Amino acid sequence: MKKVLLLALLAFAPNRAADDVARHKETMDQAQEWKDDLKDALDAKATTKAIKLAQKLAKSGAGETAYWKNARQNDILKLATDNLEAARQIVLSAKAGRLDQALQAYDRLEITCRACHDLHPEKRRK
Repeated sequence: MKKVLLLALLAFAPNRAADDVARHKETMDQAQEWKDDLKDALDAKATTKAIKLAQKLAKSGAGETAYWKNARQNDILKLATDNLEAARQIVLSAKAGRLDQALQAYDRLEITCRACHDLHPEKRRK
């Protein structure tokens, strides 16, 4: 019985990993949309919209750091952590009405996104 259970778990493991990768891609696609909308909101000085979008990115970023921590990819985890901090800083700056600082934090967010994508960490997970 133990052998059957172990074989069933092993057969399920590759599918679970593929599901995780697919979910991660969907999450990243959604984050990109929020990021694009956030830039538009910041440029338009639409503070309330910018705050909501930055909060969504921060929530997504928290999941992203957990994802890469679980993957044990420390270089990507560092970028994800920096990205999360930038999203949180956008929220704080926008709430304080300092959109110039929010834009600076957005630039840091953009840099960490690009740096991560340039490394193609998703190819390491397969």
